[in-house]
Amino acid sequence: MDTLPPPKRLKVLFVDDEENVLRSLRRLLMDEDFEVLTADSGREGLEIISENDIAVVMSDQRMPGMRGTEFLEHVRRLAPDAVRLVLTGYADVNAAVDAINRGGVYQYIAKPWRNDDLILSVRAAAERFRLVRENKYLNELTGKQNEELRKWTSELEIDVQQQSIDLTRKNVELHELNKRLENDFKGFIITISNLIELRDRTVANHSNNVAIISRKIAQKMKLDGNLTQDIAIAAQLHDIGKIGISDKVLLKDVESMAPFEVREYQTHSIRGQAVLDSNELLHEAGILIRYHHESCDGQGFPEGLRGEEIPLGSRIIAVADKYDRLLVTHPVKAALERMSLLSGTQFDPALYQILAEIAREKTNLVQPLDGAVESEIHPDELLSGMIVSRDVRSGTGVLLLPRGQTLSPRKIDVIIRYYRLDPPDTGVYVWVQGKRK
Repeated sequence: MDTLPPPKRLKVLFVDDEENVLRSLRRLLMDEDFEVLTADSGREGLEIISENDIAVVMSDQRMPGMRGTEFLEHVRRLAPDAVRLVLTGYADVNAAVDAINRGGVYQYIAKPWRNDDLILSVRAAAERFRLVRENKYLNELTGKQNEELRKWTSELEIDVQQQSIDLTRKNVELHELNKRLENDFKGFIITISNLIELRDRTVANHSNNVAIISRKIAQKMKLDGNLTQDIAIAAQLHDIGKIGISDKVLLKDVESMAPFEVREYQTHSIRGQAVLDSNELLHEAGILIRYHHESCDGQGFPEGLRGEEIPLGSRIIAVADKYDRLLVTHPVKAALERMSLLSGTQFDPALYQILAEIAREKTNLVQPLDGAVESEIHPDELLSGMIVSRDVRSGTGVLLLPRGQTLSPRKIDVIIRYYRLDPPDTGVYVWVQGKRK
């Protein structure tokens, strides 16, 4: 910064060729808070100014060598902030005017001066210097700070833009990671449901069908997305507790079980909750599994809950579970008629209407495109967008993909991997345009 703030103790310079005048002026300002400097010629005065930050310069007009007018003109160029005063006699008024014009003199003081007036003039000149210097200093300081602020703002904008770019990239990466985790989680759920089917071959694809129907009902009811997800997970795993039931009991119909076998069978919903409860992501699904065998009339198990005492998700799963089992031995119309008879006693009557609507939309049937035929394809020839026309299972019967699913690169990778690990006897059946292979 070029301009300095005004010093705490200002300097005053008197220039006069008469020593007695200089002594008088020095004595006059003895009690003032100024540092008083003197020079007996204009040349000496200029030397002092070049080495000091002078606030006030008072010069006599009539001096040998360099007159006051000429001296103050030099001062104006050398120290433009210094406030300039000129001492002159009445006969030199014209010279005083010339000094004002050429030297930018703030005030002229007539000889002989009055001490009080001269002191006041010096004080006023010093205050003028202080105000001018402070104003210039503050203006330059503000300008510099504004420039630094503009530079900082520009750099900040660049930093913010870069951070925004980095944040956007990280958000994309996080979204992709969350998507992978979500897909892995869904794959884990399907894997567990496959284990259930390996344990109980009478429920082939049953878990997946119940999950599809339950999700459709929840979506029709416009339930919260998180609740819908919990219902779908619980539906996929609703029979997980059967893994702990003995083969002797598991292979019987409930109607043919002995009382002690019925009691063992009825523990599977509680066991299902117990298996999932330790996993925070599956805690809510476990609660829905516990109550999916409760009946609206209170005749269900394990606690004999009634009506709306039963969690809504459990009521939805119960409807989907029974309907899919009926479809094994009944056509759609007959299955719906049976569900209608059970509505209001075993099942929530409001859910029957939604189930009937879904059945009319043939939710559980695969609808090929017009002109498409079923074709058996080797896994290496599968393409994204193809629709699976039959359940895809490994050689030992593990369900890899239920019918009706649209293939994606990830699903194709899963099928290819399992066909290498546990190859079945057939290829993958899909709907394609053209003639059957």
